[in-house]
Amino acid sequence: MRLKTAPDTSFYSRFKQDYCDDIEAFFHKLVDITEPICQKIGQALEKELGINPAEVYIMDTTGIECYVKENNPKFFNALVKKLQYLNKDKSKEDIYKMAYNQMPKTASVDPNIKLQYINGTFCYAHKTVAVSNALGVLRHMDFCDFKPDFNDDTDISVLSSPEQIKLTWDGKLLIPAMENFFNRHHDFNIYALTADSGFDYVPNYQYLFENHGILPVIALNPRNTKQDFGKPGINENGIPTCPKDPSLPMKWDGSCKGKNRSFRNKFICPKSKRLSSGKYVCYCEDKCTTSNSGRMFYTYPKDNYRAHTPIPRDTEQWNQIADLRQIIEQVISRLKLPLQLGNIYTRNRKTIKADLFIAGAAHLIIVLLAYRMGSIDKIRSIKSIA
Repeated sequence: MRLKTAPDTSFYSRFKQDYCDDIEAFFHKLVDITEPICQKIGQALEKELGINPAEVYIMDTTGIECYVKENNPKFFNALVKKLQYLNKDKSKEDIYKMAYNQMPKTASVDPNIKLQYINGTFCYAHKTVAVSNALGVLRHMDFCDFKPDFNDDTDISVLSSPEQIKLTWDGKLLIPAMENFFNRHHDFNIYALTADSGFDYVPNYQYLFENHGILPVIALNPRNTKQDFGKPGINENGIPTCPKDPSLPMKWDGSCKGKNRSFRNKFICPKSKRLSSGKYVCYCEDKCTTSNSGRMFYTYPKDNYRAHTPIPRDTEQWNQIADLRQIIEQVISRLKLPLQLGNIYTRNRKTIKADLFIAGAAHLIIVLLAYRMGSIDKIRSIKSIA
């Protein structure tokens, strides 16, 4: 059937919505097709680099901003001005914190479009996961329009900044994303996976190494490693003690084992109390932490892969793999700029999801074209090939 006229915008929107799942399947088919190409290039570079870059994976999250009123700068500025007028004694920093707390957590047109902290700014977007190999070729993408489950030991009352919330959310996306990957690609060889500190979450290490034999190379999250304030000791009964008074045992606050989580025991500062609202308040006069909730500590009956990573931290091999993390940032940048994923004017979930996988498919088609042309050095050169 031939089209007599050029289709209008609504035609393309209906096409994306009707064939969204097929477009996603097409992307994953291209991943399978391009894997032998990546392996051939990676094996040629293995002798020079010491590792096969096609078998080193890199993960990161990003957000696809939606065309909603909440993303208009005027929306946030109006809220700031209102708070400045009502709180003239507050500092600019406090005003912005108050504005963030009062911003709606979801867009009014779609609850799946959530307030996020991306690249140092607030926006309302759909969160996505991108995984590439060290050659800079996409291997997986996930459309994560859900809020991570906080029904475990995570104390969201102490997540005072949007950056902390981002780090907490990101940590819980690795396992479901990799599960989706392995469900579609059973025979892929992955030597190591590296990610930033947002994925510094104990079950991630255990899942990668125990379940799939993948070496986790994940940066430490300073929020999870508060060495500046000291660490609790352990007494003869295995109970954590106060960092400033080893004779004072911490209080046991129950055990927890959420989905995909290791069994752990939770201990809190002996001078902390849990309010009826679920929040903790510490009444210690000489706190060992900046948190109002007081020191919290968890003990793991099983080995702690985070503390004892298969590749020791700060070794030559660790640093070689960790230095590859910047590649995924370049991949995401190409998706958003040359492939226009960062310049969309829609708010429909299926349309945006289709746009995500269309951009990913275009990225992989460039890899195929460059390889067939004999220009392996241009497998990431979207502008040159397109």
